[in-house]
Amino acid sequence: MSLDLTSEINAMISDRNMSEEQVISLIQDMIKSAYKKKYGTDENCLIEFDDTMRKMSVYQIRKVVKEENWYSEFTEIPVEDAMELTGSEDIAEGDEVKILLDPKNFESASVQSAKQRGQQIVKEYFNDKLYADNKRKEGKLIYGEIKRRKDNGDYAVNIGLEIEANFPLRSQSPRETYSIQQKYKFLVERVEKADSVSDQKKGKQKDRERGVRIYLTRASKDFVRALVENEVPEIASGDVEIKSIARQAGVRTKIAVDTRKSDVDPVGAVVGAKGLRIQAVMTECDGEKIDIIRYSDDPLVFVANALIPSQVQRVVVMDPQSKHIVAIVDDNQLGIAIGQGGVNVKLAKMLCDWNIEVKTPAQFAEMEQTQKIYENVEGLFKSDEEIKAEEEHKYTNEDIGIAPDDTPISEIGLDKSLVEKLQKRDIWSVEEFFDYSDDELKELGFTDDEIQEVRSVVVIEEDDEYSFECPNCHSILPAGTSVCPNCGVEFEFE
Repeated sequence: MSLDLTSEINAMISDRNMSEEQVISLIQDMIKSAYKKKYGTDENCLIEFDDTMRKMSVYQIRKVVKEENWYSEFTEIPVEDAMELTGSEDIAEGDEVKILLDPKNFESASVQSAKQRGQQIVKEYFNDKLYADNKRKEGKLIYGEIKRRKDNGDYAVNIGLEIEANFPLRSQSPRETYSIQQKYKFLVERVEKADSVSDQKKGKQKDRERGVRIYLTRASKDFVRALVENEVPEIASGDVEIKSIARQAGVRTKIAVDTRKSDVDPVGAVVGAKGLRIQAVMTECDGEKIDIIRYSDDPLVFVANALIPSQVQRVVVMDPQSKHIVAIVDDNQLGIAIGQGGVNVKLAKMLCDWNIEVKTPAQFAEMEQTQKIYENVEGLFKSDEEIKAEEEHKYTNEDIGIAPDDTPISEIGLDKSLVEKLQKRDIWSVEEFFDYSDDELKELGFTDDEIQEVRSVVVIEEDDEYSFECPNCHSILPAGTSVCPNCGVEFEFE
């Protein structure tokens, strides 16, 4: 007997948005599940559909055996019974016969089992499709309507699907208040497909149903990134690039932007005419302050930019290895640079990836003096042998990473503290020193006196290159010598 499944197949295609092939496969699984429940196996179950794929026939395949070898009622059939059933005498041992079944005659328990199996398959298909469709939305903005608040502070959000998305408490901006039935923009933070698991708590076991979970956020820095990208077409075109973002949700966000085009102002592009673009982002974030900063490969410039709205006097790299840097600001700018609760300098650190200290000029001078005292005290605990070994130890140009013909900064007679200060700023040779202008050296933390001291010593060194031979004792004397120290001969120069 064939079953006409036209209405059922069309309904599943329409209601579940499944393809015809998927529906046919589902029906086959359901029938085989019912067959197995009744007969103990589904290996000899054959399901055939007609050319329209709407009428189905179910067969039981049995192997033909001799009467004395007949042991299985559902998988085997004696030769005589097979001949009677088929109406053919051309049946031999080892042949197979198809016996048409009526699925409606399956036991109610078998049918119920098949229905459960079908429901499970439909649910699995729905979850797989839901997961695949929404996994592509990760990192994208969507609209959602707040439906209800849960006991743990999370919100259930309707995003137009058969399941609700989760808006966790940790992903909510502390600046914002959310109302039921209100619509908001969200960022799809992540989409997960959870398997069925068992929780054991206080002796009780609770099964959590498998399914798809969608998590939304309005507190992450990526939420602000998506809002900005949505407002600034120059980012989509590649003319402007977001280099880094630091955010304390509800308080402040700093965004570093850059461009490869000389005729494009990246900060102006993001801010927009009369600030309309960035104002739209700030409005969506309920008035959260957003600083747009010009990125720079030079950490001195980048750190100074990152500390806006404060005005930075200069920036000094204290230790490149540990990425320790000091920003020096006027007294009236100290509070602005640090920010309420330290948020401004904290975000600048996150944005630039440098350990930033903010100091006034007086605090920085005291900081340098403390460093000198520390170095002097440290020297008190060194033995004479250690001090002598340090003084005698000579590093090669290769050791300190300078060119073979360069002159180490430590060998031109400068004060030891000044040499160490130069080396801390990664200036190891005379040639490297002269690569900087006076203004750049001041930005690195050198005073006018220190700069002049190095320049004057180097000039003397250059003058000392001129020498002459004493005509009496043949000693090599520096230029300007008036009396030979070896033989006492006096010289006059024209």
